[in-house]
Amino acid sequence: MLVEVFPDPTDVPDQDGEFVEVRLDATFRADTLTLFMDGKAAVRVPYPEGNRLVLVHDSAFCPVRENVACAVFKESLPNSRESLWKLEAGTCTDSVLVPASKAGKAFQRRGGTDDWEFTAATPGFANAGYEQGIADCGIGALRIVPGEVSAGVFEFRVEGVLDGCDSAQVHAGWLDLMAGVAQSGRLDTLAVSGRFGFGFTARGSVLLQVSLPEDEYPLNDKIDTLLVVPGKAPLVISEVHHCPQEPVPEWVEVFNASRSAVPLSQVGFCGRGATLGGSGDSLYPLQALLVTRDSLELRRQVGFPDVRIAQVALGYLNNTGGSLALCYGGQVIDSVSWGKGTAVCPAGFSPLSGATDDSPGFVRKAGKKTEAPFTLTLSSRVVRARGVPLRVRVEGEGEVKVRLLDSASREVWNAVAQANSPQWMDVPVQSLGSRGVNYVAARQGDYEKVVGIVLRP
Repeated sequence: MLVEVFPDPTDVPDQDGEFVEVRLDATFRADTLTLFMDGKAAVRVPYPEGNRLVLVHDSAFCPVRENVACAVFKESLPNSRESLWKLEAGTCTDSVLVPASKAGKAFQRRGGTDDWEFTAATPGFANAGYEQGIADCGIGALRIVPGEVSAGVFEFRVEGVLDGCDSAQVHAGWLDLMAGVAQSGRLDTLAVSGRFGFGFTARGSVLLQVSLPEDEYPLNDKIDTLLVVPGKAPLVISEVHHCPQEPVPEWVEVFNASRSAVPLSQVGFCGRGATLGGSGDSLYPLQALLVTRDSLELRRQVGFPDVRIAQVALGYLNNTGGSLALCYGGQVIDSVSWGKGTAVCPAGFSPLSGATDDSPGFVRKAGKKTEAPFTLTLSSRVVRARGVPLRVRVEGEGEVKVRLLDSASREVWNAVAQANSPQWMDVPVQSLGSRGVNYVAARQGDYEKVVGIVLRP
């Protein structure tokens, strides 16, 4: 049965996004399956295994899912007129009239009727809301209730309800982004009936994932969200250049003020372009990311390779006044606005410090939102070659790399200070350092503190 047609994508070219989906009967067998469009054979393939067949223009866009077959067809789908479709497989036939399309919307067939509904495109997925006989157990609703229980520690209560089933195994995982240690993450499995709930505490904002075992319609099996504590947003807008000097393109800096990596696959500027990264991309603790329409030109203007840059269709930023909002999914996690008095063009500005700024990739003044993640204490700034050894202590909520640098800033030794450890660490400056000026550097993410020391005879 023909169940879904997507003739007019808007986010990608038609050849990349158009598809036709056929629902297969696992108990039926035939030699071939033929699909006709307006009386002409659009595709003929051996009858596939599985319960879905998705037809695309390029195999690179085939959905990769178990029990979903894929084939390539050449005919472009009409998007300004009706089209008549016919499906033949052995003795089984199906025919239906597909109306004129609506930009950016797919047609979803309602049951076995000739009625179609405009929906979001779901290639390779069953849709329990329109198709009959689909096994679907989903998360119907999720409610999160935050509350502070003591200074710096927040309590979260999560309450949910199942939809389409009476009981299920619910997997719940969360990561405290401000803790900065592996123990801040936790995964529980709950056997629930109808409604479910659980609670936990955290030092700040939390990445939360609640999921069910995947079924025929997995799009409602998982909720992946960010719980933001006011004043403790993990990602902040740290610099805006809305009117730079030509040929520098407009750019915005995003800074990870938390102690954990934040995935970028759901992060973007609300209503402006795509997300800042794909499924495997993250912004690491205390790391900055520059976002611009023209990453090649900005890289050329910045002049050094260490700065991370992402290309996103931001649109144009207003020179005299405007605003930006940073979103995780559909949730605003930080925002900034500017006017004529914020910064005199072509200067940029830092929303964190409230002053003009031009330091791409480096957060010059972080303020309370991005306070130093650790303290570095030295036993002395002057060391004798045959005297008391130099000792350092690093106190913080995450691991910190400590390095000894010679007078030319070359690394000659390194070690890792463990999280929440009050222990002093011996630094072998007397044996590995050079006479005169040396340096002790402590680094976590993109935040580094460097202290000069002197080695005397």
